[in-house]
Amino acid sequence: MKKFLRILYIVVFVIAGVFAFTHPVKTETNILRAVFSNSMEDETIVQLSGRYSSKINVLIEADNPETASEKALEFYNAVDKNSFEITDFNISQILEKYKTYSKNLLSLQTALKLEKHKYNEVTGEAFARLYDPMGFMLMPLDEDPFMLFTDYVKSFGEGNPDEFIFNDKYYKIISLEVKNDTALSPELMNGKVKKLTEIQSNISDSSTKIYLTGAPVHSFYASSKSMMEINIICILSSLFVILLCYFYFKSLKLLLPIGISLGLGMLSGYIAASIIFQSIHVLTFVFSTTLIGICVDYSLHYFIEKDLSKILKSLTVSMITTVSAFGILFFSGVELLKQISIFTMTGLFSVYLIVVLFYPLLKFEYTPRRLNFSLSANTKKIIAFIVIFVSFAGIFFLKFNDDIRNMYVPSKTLLSAEKLFADVTGSNKKVSFAVIQGRNIEEMLEKEEQIARCLSDIKFQALSKFIPSEKQQKKNFELRKTLYKNSLKTYAAFLTAKQINNLLNEKDLPGFLKFEKNSPFSDFLIGENTSVMVLYNFDNPEIITQNGGRYVDVQKDISEKIKDCRIACVKMLAPVFILLFLLLSSIYTPRTAGKILTPSILASAFSIGLLSITGQPVNLFHILAIFLIIGFGLDYSVFRAGGVKYSSDAVLLSCATSVFSFLLLAFTSFKLISSLGFILSTGLTVSYITSLLFSYPEAAASAKGDE
Repeated sequence: MKKFLRILYIVVFVIAGVFAFTHPVKTETNILRAVFSNSMEDETIVQLSGRYSSKINVLIEADNPETASEKALEFYNAVDKNSFEITDFNISQILEKYKTYSKNLLSLQTALKLEKHKYNEVTGEAFARLYDPMGFMLMPLDEDPFMLFTDYVKSFGEGNPDEFIFNDKYYKIISLEVKNDTALSPELMNGKVKKLTEIQSNISDSSTKIYLTGAPVHSFYASSKSMMEINIICILSSLFVILLCYFYFKSLKLLLPIGISLGLGMLSGYIAASIIFQSIHVLTFVFSTTLIGICVDYSLHYFIEKDLSKILKSLTVSMITTVSAFGILFFSGVELLKQISIFTMTGLFSVYLIVVLFYPLLKFEYTPRRLNFSLSANTKKIIAFIVIFVSFAGIFFLKFNDDIRNMYVPSKTLLSAEKLFADVTGSNKKVSFAVIQGRNIEEMLEKEEQIARCLSDIKFQALSKFIPSEKQQKKNFELRKTLYKNSLKTYAAFLTAKQINNLLNEKDLPGFLKFEKNSPFSDFLIGENTSVMVLYNFDNPEIITQNGGRYVDVQKDISEKIKDCRIACVKMLAPVFILLFLLLSSIYTPRTAGKILTPSILASAFSIGLLSITGQPVNLFHILAIFLIIGFGLDYSVFRAGGVKYSSDAVLLSCATSVFSFLLLAFTSFKLISSLGFILSTGLTVSYITSLLFSYPEAAASAKGDE
């Protein structure tokens, strides 16, 4: 029978593996995809957030404007145009086309004044433009005497110039956007950002400083440092496992089957996830590292006991309970939890089969060094008191933080660069969005214009500012004619009678300025007939919703979604423990089931309590870590309850390897990883120690069908 099962395992593994690797799936790196669904509303938030995740701002600082411009040009020429797009809007590229339709185009403020018949006000502003020594003219006065077209074009870049003076320094800004093929590959993007840092270093000198800001820059520095730290951790963890195995088994031969089972387990999890899901989130791999610890645990238990029959029941119970715990996550409705569920269940079951089916074929000669670790009665009482006290005390200090920005703390250099950019450009304003959808482009533009009219002095950017609706263009043409009729003769003394007459007798529209998909303004669209208005320091969402739009505060909405996901995870804990208790009660007595579960419950409560007491707010990823603690804690308790002679040795070694690895993570510079390392190392330690508080003399006898 076992021979048949071995063959079946190999056949299924190979077939599934071939299918998975011939149909590769994308690895998703956007952290928002982990908690956001594929609904239209969620997709909108992800897209809006993604707009800023691929943008890099280059800030050139110099003592004079000439040097700033010279260095900016030098930087621009050195940039790889195949990887980056210059996103600065350049009106000169399309100015001629706009001139064709100039009679249809008015700035919003001018249009509103003309609608209210404020002709004197418009005329006064025209005089100011006309006699401004620093002003400019885009059309001849005989075609545009009030310089309305010039006023319209100037409204494009309200608050968004590329030249600044700040603290007696001159600044030039180059805005870069990572092209899609580069943005989709974190490795490729980091490589391109590295080249930008090299250009930055080469061009900077004593009189010129260059600063890089933006999400890709943060990602580059964070990943560079993280990779170095992870490599060190991997080396130290491997050395620890090697030394521990050599110390206990007096041999390194066992590392090979342990490594193979671990690799096949992870590969099985990946194959299953890639078959079921269209993409696999990178966090799925991070949280599925619980497999590493549990896989090592299974192997250690086998090699320490040397007899599968003695540990088979405990091994099976451990696998069933852990698989059940992660199985419930599949019904959470959160994409990340679904992927973790499938990955972990499949990988764990695969390792279980490897240990049960293939390990008995191994013939290794080794003599384990037996350990004898236990706690005195008084020590148990002290530990129980501390664990319970911290768990309950933490309730009074418990607070949550769902702001994703608090999970990453950039270096002081990057923070200084971001602050300087915000101070120079005035971009430290709150940014929010209005999402507008219509049955067609025309209806969408009309809705935008309706909202724009209600914004008063609020700064904004929108597609309709650059491409007015046909309805508005018709209205602008008529408003211009009305202005000419009421004010042209008294205002335009510098025009001849013939020129004035030509202006007054304009009858036909020159056609309509229309949106083209390949225009510089395509970025305003996030879907078919769906656009985004960018709002600055706006805090009246009712204006948007009352006029048929959807208000989106990306940061607030992301935090709310993460909060919802955290709450969903917390709600899953009770069903998980109930299911585990029922499963264990069906195998052991309810009393023994309670003893097995208690260490996991105490470890979870203690970990959260310790975080709270030390002033650290609890976030989504801390709650996710609880599920990993449950998996490990059950493993420790189940094997103790099995009554196997040397199970205590296996549990101790398993705990030592896992805690050491996670403890190293606690010292990384990446806040998210370090916080996970802290709670996991704490939780596993407490799981192990609290499992020592219980004895299971009745376990073997009470096991159903044990005889």
